[in-house]
Amino acid sequence: MPILNNIIRHCQRKFKSLSGIPLQYTAESVVKKQWAMRDNIRRDKHPLGGELMVNLTSYPPRFPTLHLTLQSLLLQDTQADKLILWLYKADYDQLPPEVLGLVQHGLSIELVEQDIKSYKKLIPALQRYPRAYHVTADDDIYYRPDWLAELLAGYRGNEREVVCLRAHYITLDDSGNIQPYRYWQAKTEQRGPDNRLFFTSGAGALFPPGALHPDVTLNKKFLQYSPHGDDIWLYWMATLNKCIIHRTGHNKKLIVWKQSKNITLWQLNKQPDSGNDFQINNMLKAYGQPEIKQTN
Repeated sequence: MPILNNIIRHCQRKFKSLSGIPLQYTAESVVKKQWAMRDNIRRDKHPLGGELMVNLTSYPPRFPTLHLTLQSLLLQDTQADKLILWLYKADYDQLPPEVLGLVQHGLSIELVEQDIKSYKKLIPALQRYPRAYHVTADDDIYYRPDWLAELLAGYRGNEREVVCLRAHYITLDDSGNIQPYRYWQAKTEQRGPDNRLFFTSGAGALFPPGALHPDVTLNKKFLQYSPHGDDIWLYWMATLNKCIIHRTGHNKKLIVWKQSKNITLWQLNKQPDSGNDFQINNMLKAYGQPEIKQTN
């Protein structure tokens, strides 16, 4: 049965990957066309009881295509209260006119004093706007117009709840211990609620106010234990705070701008002395294993 399930999962992933290929080649032209027609697009108000913010960060190598991602986020069918680009202040002067021009269309740019890498997409937001509902995004992805609506549709109204559109499923060994990252079920079809769902924040994740453990904003700790793995840190902060985690939506293929692909972080996360397993082991030593149960 496990072998059959693996085959089924592989086929599902392959089908979704193949079905997304046409959009991979047309996404840029789609954004440009939609942006030209933006005044004719009807946008719905979000259903949450507080302020909703979509957050992302970026850095100069990604700036050439950043405006495409930002435009796709501004074109969402469901409108957030704020779209914030969190930027290290030394990088601001390198922003291209295509990005700066989006400020008049709803983009907010907030500068931070310390370059905490990928953590900039959420940590400063939690610090400055602790009572908001925060959604995370990445700077190199095309977000379909229904992306935010699809994410919000999965929210069940709990304070300690994380909703995601994409997740890996953590596997356990016979003793119930977390197995190495390479053995996890990548891009799982599991929906949960299940706190073995390891959400990938760049694909889209919703964090209600107070959902994460108070340690989440302690720069010294996350830079020590998981300096290159913000998703690892955020997962532990969610499970420590006894959050419900579940995946929603249709697990659509991520459309990444080819010009912005960066292999450096991918290579770094494979290294034995700095990669995912190294950082996971750091978290296990610092905070212990989350209370997770092995299910069939």
